[in-house]
Amino acid sequence: MIERLCYVYGVVRSSLDPSTAPEGIDGGTVSVIPSDDFAALATSVSSDDYAPDNVERLTADVDWVSQRAMAHDRVLTWASDNGAVVPFPMWTLFRDAKAVKAMLVKRKKELQSTFARIAEGREFIVRVYVQPGILRDHLGSHSTELKSLEAEAAKASPGQKYLLERKIDNLRRDAGRDVTAKVAGEIHDSLRATSMETVREQPVNSGAPREQGRAILNASFLVASRRVVEFQTALTGMVNKYEPSGFKFDFTGPWPPYHFVGEKSE
Repeated sequence: MIERLCYVYGVVRSSLDPSTAPEGIDGGTVSVIPSDDFAALATSVSSDDYAPDNVERLTADVDWVSQRAMAHDRVLTWASDNGAVVPFPMWTLFRDAKAVKAMLVKRKKELQSTFARIAEGREFIVRVYVQPGILRDHLGSHSTELKSLEAEAAKASPGQKYLLERKIDNLRRDAGRDVTAKVAGEIHDSLRATSMETVREQPVNSGAPREQGRAILNASFLVASRRVVEFQTALTGMVNKYEPSGFKFDFTGPWPPYHFVGEKSE
């Protein structure tokens, strides 16, 4: 009966020294299992604790999952701080070191291609939200037509003003949608110009503070180390340009390239 399994965090270059690695999952030691140019980052874990049925049952325990998720990310972040890494999903388990090496041999060409593509890139995540009430008060700065109508309404007679305000309300509703889509696209394109690759996902409000507003952009950017300052400068430019109009930015990173090692990005 197998008593221990290899929990694999991801793949690095075989030259990476694991002596400075942080504690792994369950406080275990992180070691490398090499095969030619690549090595798997792994920790030995109990086969009973990580039996599929047991893991499936325990994933309902938020604290149990959270502790292991932090350990998984901690190891990958350390690896990313020390070179290129291909992250694996949580609960990637192998029977033994021999099986891990067989995986590395089988995936050698794929890994060569992936490492060449991601190079020393780090992942940054940008999420943008819009506060409709604030944007509504600033739509004139984004629409020349609306700005012109507002100026006309300010000088109009009461009867004309009523009709113009009705038109302005309708235009504001449509302009709000158009401006939001345009701003999200401009922010993404501006940051993409300084990135190696991008992944744009569906914006979601789940977990975002209510005061942040409605999510309009959820994107990950793979940025070369030599262009990080350029990327941050571009982001600062977008923040300065759009924050006064009710757009809020959430920026995190650098991370290991989680979004750039699976399905093809943009």
